[in-house]
Amino acid sequence: MSAALLLALLLAAGAAPAAGTDPTLAESLVGRIEARNSHTRDLVARFVQSYRSGLLGRELVERGTVSIKRPGRMRWEYQEPEEKLFLSDGERFYFYVPEDRQVIIQDQDDRRSLAARLLFGNAGLLEEFEATLDEPFEEGVLRLRLVPRQENAELERAYVDVEPSGLIRSILLEDIQGNRTLFRFEDVRENTGLPDRLFEFEIPSGVEVIHG
Repeated sequence: MSAALLLALLLAAGAAPAAGTDPTLAESLVGRIEARNSHTRDLVARFVQSYRSGLLGRELVERGTVSIKRPGRMRWEYQEPEEKLFLSDGERFYFYVPEDRQVIIQDQDDRRSLAARLLFGNAGLLEEFEATLDEPFEEGVLRLRLVPRQENAELERAYVDVEPSGLIRSILLEDIQGNRTLFRFEDVRENTGLPDRLFEFEIPSGVEVIHG
């Protein structure tokens, strides 16, 4: 029995594969994510982002909306607890905090962030990450565990909760210092025809510009 067929049977039965199952099942799930992304031109969703410091034990929770237009364009608009904008136009990243009157500009590197790569739909994850299945925390999803094949100073492991269709519901990133960043997505809408202008950034007058 092929891994894809076994995974389909498990999903049809409503059962999640147990942690430690044949890794080809996890690889099939990665393929399902990448296949769905390849047919999704754009996406918009509400998000909740929580960050917990391994050293201080404090947690910061932020909320907003994320818009994505493939390939390579993304807009994170944070509304709570403060307004800020993280935008990529396909060539550069812009991080703007209105209260600080400052914008940071960097050349875009889609391989820098695993979360961005998962949402952008970049293929080739299995070349850099070992994939296994883990026990999910809620019904209706499969939990994918990704571990870098080579030492990574910024990421020790990641957990991705995925619907059987390949739609990502949450991404949890953990680094070697014990810091944890969790993204949860709600009200996800695909292929709504997002305009290109949504991913353009015009630097406001009087704002300090920092090139990083």
